[in-house]
Amino acid sequence: MMGNCRISKDVKQIALKLWNQGWEAEDICDILDISCASLYRWQAIFEEHGSVVHPPSLLKGQGTRILTRALIQACQDLFSRESDLYLNEVIPWLTLEHDIVISISTLARNLTEVGLTHKILHKLASERDEQCQQDFRQLILHTFQGDGSEFIFVDETSKDECTWARHYGRAMLGAHASLSDFFIFIHGDWYSLVAVMTIDGYIAADVVEGSYDYELFYALIVQQVVCYLQFAALSLTHISW
Repeated sequence: MMGNCRISKDVKQIALKLWNQGWEAEDICDILDISCASLYRWQAIFEEHGSVVHPPSLLKGQGTRILTRALIQACQDLFSRESDLYLNEVIPWLTLEHDIVISISTLARNLTEVGLTHKILHKLASERDEQCQQDFRQLILHTFQGDGSEFIFVDETSKDECTWARHYGRAMLGAHASLSDFFIFIHGDWYSLVAVMTIDGYIAADVVEGSYDYELFYALIVQQVVCYLQFAALSLTHISW
């Protein structure tokens, strides 16, 4: 592609969509006749602003203003509640709530200087019950003292065609940028994967199209896990003879 050639917003969106669907960056660049550097730059712009193009600046005059200590603390409190906010969403909040006008670049520099860095979001399920987790940890700590062979671990994951979600947020240096969110979003074809393992390795696995419900989970436990344990117990009995 010729240098300084204007690339439409639609082409940029298509490029990022293909990339998020699992296409190789080199293949996307060959097909759309763009450079890999452009693809990486559009992704960075999207992660910062939620769009493949920079938003127009609405600020005039006081763009280089420095935030006071009180406003920095207010920003820290804001990001502690909503860590996935884009900077162009914080600027109207500063204008309306604190009567301050500041540019995105200055705001980004101010936040970085106090340790509110840009990082990958550490997602936490909003349905999680912290007290139940703590009770379970205490149960495991005081009930089981073996080598781990008494445990069987089951976990589920999922895969869809394309997941457009915010991957980056801001938090203080050394801390996770956590986001409380529901994990039930479907985009295109949806596959659920379940695996069962012990300290010796995997003993069962299953993949289904759509969501994994309690009936499928029950069938997996009965037909694969229980059968495996019965076979393992029978084998140990024969060996002991």
